[in-house]
Amino acid sequence: MTNWKCYNGSDDDWDLALSQAGGATYLQGSRWSKHLVNLGWECCRWHYQYGGTSAFLQGFLKRYPLGFGVIWFPDWIVGEYGIEPEVMRDLRQSLSLRHVYIRIRSHHVFNQQEQRDLQRDLTLVKKPFDTATTMHLDLTTSIEELHQGLSKNWRRNLKRSTRLDYEMLEVNDVNTIIALYAELSAIKGVGALFSEQEIASLMQSWQGQIIVIGAKTNDGKIQAIRGAIIYQNQAIDIFAAANALARKHYLSYALCWELLLRCQQRECRNFDFNGVDSNNMGVYNFKKGTGAELVKTLGEFEYASNPIIKHLVNFAAKWRN
Repeated sequence: MTNWKCYNGSDDDWDLALSQAGGATYLQGSRWSKHLVNLGWECCRWHYQYGGTSAFLQGFLKRYPLGFGVIWFPDWIVGEYGIEPEVMRDLRQSLSLRHVYIRIRSHHVFNQQEQRDLQRDLTLVKKPFDTATTMHLDLTTSIEELHQGLSKNWRRNLKRSTRLDYEMLEVNDVNTIIALYAELSAIKGVGALFSEQEIASLMQSWQGQIIVIGAKTNDGKIQAIRGAIIYQNQAIDIFAAANALARKHYLSYALCWELLLRCQQRECRNFDFNGVDSNNMGVYNFKKGTGAELVKTLGEFEYASNPIIKHLVNFAAKWRN
């Protein structure tokens, strides 16, 4: 008999349970589920209860013919529970799936014991969707201490950004953000970093809990934006887009600094730069220059009820990217 049961409570009940369990991230709350449901996923939740032990798990499902399903866990289990073999079986059976591919991403700080526990039933993903490292900046210090923590180059570029006349303001218009990402994609010669649907969904799902700061010049145009999601006492970097003029005048530095201060005013204790890639040294050094500390997480793991399914899903994901 399984101790993992499908959770049928309301969004409010779910968020309350997560807050009481402690340690949840924005990816496990109801607002993120609304976002992914907008993008075509089915939200699935489970609750584990045995004696005094309680745990929660939120995932997202796409169903395909012949009883096959793909389940994505943007983050893993919340609560006092170590992974055991029956978890995969229970998830599959609770959704009445004959075959399943499961991919999880754990944002827990890396430790070898938890990695070994996960690898009893899952495999470390060879080509993950995202990096397993990020950077965290402590926002509990004073503004003066935050400024002193900036690198010499960061402070110099922040000063350079003041040479252009512009106004800082909060941006709520989805089309403005979409247009800036289109300009950024054209500059870099890459595909869209966010689709129009993703941007609209994020702004709608996190309304009231997302801060987007824009730099508007005298001609009335917003030249760059930077935004963060606010979850409990943490801010998570989510939007960053700048056109050619903004890049020339270092507005990314001014916007990032302003965003950090506004998150601090919202009583955020920590700013998560939401992933860093040492292969992209420009962005890496920008984030590191704020004084943020590197954090290594457990990263991505996968499971398939049949090895062939794992190869097929990874092949499809490769071409999709």
